[in-house]
Amino acid sequence: MSISTHGNTRVVPEPFGKSVPLIRRLLLGAGLSVVEEFDMSSAPYLQLGIAPRSCTVLLVDTPVLLFEAIALDRAAAVFLPVHVVISGDRETSYVHWANPMACSNLRPPAPSKGALEDLCARVTDALSELPQIAEATWQKQLR
Repeated sequence: MSISTHGNTRVVPEPFGKSVPLIRRLLLGAGLSVVEEFDMSSAPYLQLGIAPRSCTVLLVDTPVLLFEAIALDRAAAVFLPVHVVISGDRETSYVHWANPMACSNLRPPAPSKGALEDLCARVTDALSELPQIAEATWQKQLR
């Protein structure tokens, strides 16, 4: 599967509380590690007077690819780990992740480019297994 130019978003018809463990299982099944998790739900910029939402950021990599990328060129560490943002409420969850090389408009070090692309592709492949609401339906929900 080819990776998206910038980022990917999935709208999952599951509550936030069920989506986070599901995403963790999918990533683990793909041989990826969640090296850190941040709960952003109480961040001031998420409290805008709209319906309350939960928000978590997962930092994802794999030790082998991390070692390979950094051993070939330490500058590759700028692109790691991949961030997976999960937000949602009691009915729907939104999952977004991005290819850090494409989003930053920075060129990765040539020796480690393959390892970085492999990591992004593995994250995309794992999260493409999430159930998803049809785009027309979630566009209406955003309005």
